Amino acid sequence: MNALLASLLKPLLILLAAWFGGKKAGRDAAKIKELQSYAETSKRIDAVGPVPDPDAAAEWLRRRAER
Repeated sequence: MNALLASLLKPLLILLAAWFGGKKAGRDAAKIKELQSYAETSKRIDAVGPVPDPDAAAEWLRRRAER
């Protein structure tokens, strides 16, 4: 009886393990993509130097908002 039950449950357990493994891999991939995007954004922010003229910076922001 135990052998029959084990032979019936084994494929189900294999499918469940693959399904849960796939879900975890998907979450991990999404997290990696999010962190890479964050790192890229941080690098772009850090690459911008200070603007010595505040009026020029304000004008640049106004023009950018009009796009």
